[in-house]
Amino acid sequence: MKAYEPYLESIFYNLLSNAIKYHDKNRRLQIDISAIAEQHEVVLIISDNGLGIDLSKSSGKIFGLYQRFHDHIGGKGLGLYLVKTQVESMGGHIEISSTPGQGTTFKIMLPVQ
Repeated sequence: MKAYEPYLESIFYNLLSNAIKYHDKNRRLQIDISAIAEQHEVVLIISDNGLGIDLSKSSGKIFGLYQRFHDHIGGKGLGLYLVKTQVESMGGHIEISSTPGQGTTFKIMLPVQ
């Protein structure tokens, strides 16, 4: 995998800081990080047990600029936009799955070059 290190740092920073910021105060925070090497790509998976996002209401806006999904917690709505932009600039793509009250999983696929 040929990746731009500052982008990888930013991607991890944004996803991990969101997991911490949007954790469920009634549960102990859990973040799982894994990587899978496949023939033509590396898959990075970052999961948390936080507040989650209702994708049926916001799926088309998840990675949009200035989008926020939890108004009771401060933020500018830039993090996920930056993550998607950086992943795509390295030739990859990102997927999200989330359930309100259970958590969120981001799956990042980056090509092996």
